[in-house]
Parts: sequence; C-alpha cells; structure tokens
Amino acid sequence: MSKLTGVTGLSRRGSAKETQNVPKSQGKITTVSTRRNITTGTSPMPLRLTENDKANLNLWLEALEAESGKNITAAKLFRGLINMKEKINTKGLIRSINDVT
Repeated sequence: MSKLTGVTGLSRRGSAKETQNVPKSQGKITTVSTRRNITTGTSPMPLRLTENDKANLNLWLEALEAESGKNITAAKLFRGLINMKEKINTKGLIRSINDVT
C-alpha cells in the first residue's frame, strides 16, 4: 500500500501560525486579580431551619438587599456576621440562642 501524501489540517494550522507575524507589545502590563471568598473547594455546611425561621431569614435578606442595592445571600449574611463577631454582644446572643431553642 502506498503512503498518502497531502496537506493535513494539523500541518496547515502549523504553517499558518508560522506565516503570521503578530507584533508583541513591549509596554503592556498584565495584572492578575484574585477573587476573595472562593468557597467551591469546601464542603457545604448543613443548616436546619424551621419554616418560620426560613421565612424570617428571607425577610431579613430582602430588607438587606433593599438597603444595600446588591444581591445578598444567606452565605454572605453568615460571612458578614462571622466578620463582625468582635462587635456582637456575646451575652445577648447567648440569651437569644437559649430563648429560641
């Protein structure tokens, strides 16, 4: 059997890249931004709420969204609460936890 001869797509692509002379900008600066709060690598945290608690949480989230003008999820709310843990009245929080359980 004789060998097939001709131009393949791979060789055409390689020759097309060789013929293109793209000038590289010497003064271009590339910046890389990092995203904060990337939670895709962590396992989800289960949170059990009664229907009334879910409704109250949704009302609170809607009020926060209306005031801030941004989309606020329950996860963002919890991260915000964790961030301000030093400013929260601990005794009042413990009293409130005991009242609802």
